[in-house]
Amino acid sequence: MRKLLGFLLLSVAVFSCREPLLDSLPRHAREPNRYARGSGEGEDPQDKPDPDHPQDPEAPEYAPTLYATALHFRDSVNWRQDSLGLADLLFFKEKELVLSLPVSSPPDPERHRIWNGHLWSDSTDGRQTVVYCDGQEQFRFEGEEHLQGFLLLNGDVHTLGQRPGRNGFCYRINGRAVFSSSKGSVLGHPADPEWRGGALTLDGNDVYYCYSLPVTLKDRVDREYHVMKGGEAFKTIPAGTSSALYDLRVHQGKVHRIERRITFLYWIVDEEIIYINTPTSSLLSCKLVRLGDGLAVKGKSGTSGSACINWYWDASAQSVQAVCMASSAQGMLAIAENNWAFADMDTHGLVQSLHLNLPTAPPVPPGMYNLATPTGLFVSAQYTAVALTHGSGNTHLVISNKGLVPYQFNGYFTSVRLE
Repeated sequence: MRKLLGFLLLSVAVFSCREPLLDSLPRHAREPNRYARGSGEGEDPQDKPDPDHPQDPEAPEYAPTLYATALHFRDSVNWRQDSLGLADLLFFKEKELVLSLPVSSPPDPERHRIWNGHLWSDSTDGRQTVVYCDGQEQFRFEGEEHLQGFLLLNGDVHTLGQRPGRNGFCYRINGRAVFSSSKGSVLGHPADPEWRGGALTLDGNDVYYCYSLPVTLKDRVDREYHVMKGGEAFKTIPAGTSSALYDLRVHQGKVHRIERRITFLYWIVDEEIIYINTPTSSLLSCKLVRLGDGLAVKGKSGTSGSACINWYWDASAQSVQAVCMASSAQGMLAIAENNWAFADMDTHGLVQSLHLNLPTAPPVPPGMYNLATPTGLFVSAQYTAVALTHGSGNTHLVISNKGLVPYQFNGYFTSVRLE
């Protein structure tokens, strides 16, 4: 943790977050074909890399495999104006397209995920929900659910599915219902980069999740929060405990939550209360994240105009550590142990600068690429990857410890991982 803190503070002192992190001179990128040399079809000349594009650095050999997913639209479709039509889900292993699967309309980037070198996806027709692995059906169940949580444990598939409207959720193992609520709202999101299981938390060999229920108090409607361990109740946080609850997770058997009480922000571990000295009046977001063997609080706070500060706070530092000044609230920060990555984006979602903890990395021209989803930014204890979608053309890029790989398709990246 101390090593990470020193690295982050040094980075803030040495360079502006709106400038490229590295200015090394990489060699020319390989000429990409459609689907990253996948089909042999030609490319549009306007999509060929030019001298202003990032070039491929010399990349050493690394053990993990690079995987990426994307949504691809027909070549005649301008998906930037209308991304709700028919699409295919693409699954890349290194530079090769290994799977192309049709998805229902409108395509949802949260209905697929990479796990141990396989593509897990799900779909629904409103009557049933079906879960697939590499395009092969694994199980199905009655009803429509959006999988807020997904993880594999000892060969079993755990899912946490939110039903549409106010119809509650269901926790399942291999499609079999273990616990359900007719009104509960799940806490957590499938695109949280620091939580592999999304809204499901694996703590040891136990699976936890949290949900809230509306409760009518004397003068208002508040929410009561429930922490579950598998199908059993683990802890309840009564309504009216706080002015706002931002996040709730279980770590090492203890319940951690971030909440505001009037104008003060607190990190509460079971019943231990820790004050977080950040102004809540400018707080834009705040959540718990994994950091090594412990947890930290990651947040965004507004400044003047559209700019904001991305920061983190951990108990050992006892203070907020400013990481980077961002152009807008769309900037994305991911942290894992002593590794980190930050993408500064403007209000239109275009990347202004990248800060990647890599031995070598190409400079990325500002305003040319988009980071379409939070899962397009990946960090682990040792590795970093970012999947960049071109802002106007069809030549997209993945930058990682393994170098730079261009991909050619009409669509956008949805996730990237090194496993």
